[in-house]
Amino acid sequence: MIRFLRLSLFAVALTVIFISCNQDPTSVGSNLVSEQDQFTFNQLDSYQSDIPQKSSWSQVTPKLGTSQYILLGKTSYAESSLLLLYNIYVPDSLLTRLKAGELLVKSASMKMIPRYTLGDKSAPFDFSIFQVRSPWTEIGFNRDSLSQLSYDQSDIKSNLTMTDTTLNFNLSTNAVKEWLMRKADSTAAPKNYGIIFKSKPSTQKILGFLGIIGTSSSNESILNIILERPSTGYKDTISVSPYEDVHAVTGSLPTASSDFYLEGGYMLKSNLFFDVSSLPKNSIVNKAILDLTVDESQSLDGSLKSDSMYVQLLADSTTMKLTSDSSYSVLLVRTGNVFSGDISWIVQKWLSGVANQGMILSLVDEYTTAARIAFYGSKDPNKALRPKLKITYMQKK
Repeated sequence: MIRFLRLSLFAVALTVIFISCNQDPTSVGSNLVSEQDQFTFNQLDSYQSDIPQKSSWSQVTPKLGTSQYILLGKTSYAESSLLLLYNIYVPDSLLTRLKAGELLVKSASMKMIPRYTLGDKSAPFDFSIFQVRSPWTEIGFNRDSLSQLSYDQSDIKSNLTMTDTTLNFNLSTNAVKEWLMRKADSTAAPKNYGIIFKSKPSTQKILGFLGIIGTSSSNESILNIILERPSTGYKDTISVSPYEDVHAVTGSLPTASSDFYLEGGYMLKSNLFFDVSSLPKNSIVNKAILDLTVDESQSLDGSLKSDSMYVQLLADSTTMKLTSDSSYSVLLVRTGNVFSGDISWIVQKWLSGVANQGMILSLVDEYTTAARIAFYGSKDPNKALRPKLKITYMQKK
C-alpha cells in the first residue's frame, strides 16, 4: 500500500513538471506588466531598408605647430615642407673670439631619425635646405603661411647619407657662422629665421621625424657645430635642438568619384548623412553600428597606420559647425578594410530633437600624417560597399 502511494505521488509530480515545462515561457507573468509599460525591440538597417544617405568630402586649412611628428617629402598627391629654427647658445667668451676672427666654424652637421614613412620605403628621397628670410612662428602656421614665406635659393645642405634609421648631412659653415655672428653683434649679420627643407623632384615618399612635442627631452633633429681656434687647434663642440619646428602640406585634391576621403596634413574631412526619420520619436537606441568600407585602390597609408577616426555631430552641414557637445566624439576603428563603431549616442540625439545635419568624419592622426584613406560612398554602384548603419532600438507598445 505504501509503495502504491509513493508511485502515485511520483506520477502526479511528473505530470505537473511536464505541464509546467510545456507552458509558453514568454507568457509567464505577462499579465503582471501593464501594456503601456511593455517594450518591443526593432531594427533599422540601411542595407536592408535602403534608407536615404549622402556622403561628401571637403578640404580644410589646418593650423599647425602641434604635431608630434614633422613631415618632409612628397607623394603623388602631397608635398610636405619642413621648417626648423635653432636658437644657439654660445658662451660670451666664444662669441668674442668669433667676432675677433679667432674662432672658425669648422663643421656643421645634422642627424635626423625617421620614425614614419608614407610610400614605398625603398623609393628615392632627397631634399634641399634654404635659409629663411622672413619671420614665422609654429603657432597658427598653415599652408597659406608657407606660400608667403621668403627664403634664399642657395642650397646649404651637402653630403647626405641615408640608412633606414638615420639621415646624416652637413650644413654650410658660412650659414651657421652668420647665425653666430648675429648673436655676437646684431649689426654683423641678418637675423636668423631658421631653415626650410624642400623636397627635390626625384623624391617619391614622405618621412616623419619626432618633433619638439613628440620628445620628452631633446629633439631628434640635432645640429652639431664644431668651433676651432686656429692658433691652438683647440675645438669646441655645440649640440643644439630646434627651438621651433613645423611642417606644412600642399598638394592636389582627389579626382571626382563616388568615393569620399579622409586625409592628414593637407587635411580632408568627410560629411555623412543618414535619413533616420522613420524611427519612432519615443525610441530608445540600444546600438547603432556604422560600417565604412575602405577603397584600397585609392588609398595610401603610412608605416604608422591611420586605423581610427573620429565621428562628431554636426550642427550645420554647410558651415561644418559642430554641436556644442561635440567635444565628445565617437571612435571608429579599422579591422581589415572596414572602419566600424557604435554611434548610438549620435542617433539618440537626433531622436531627442537635435536637427539631423549629419556627421563629420576625421582621422584621429590627421595632424601627424599625410595618409589618404578613401571610402566607398553613398552613390557607389555596389550597394554592399556603401556606408552601412544598423540601428537596434526599443519602443513602448
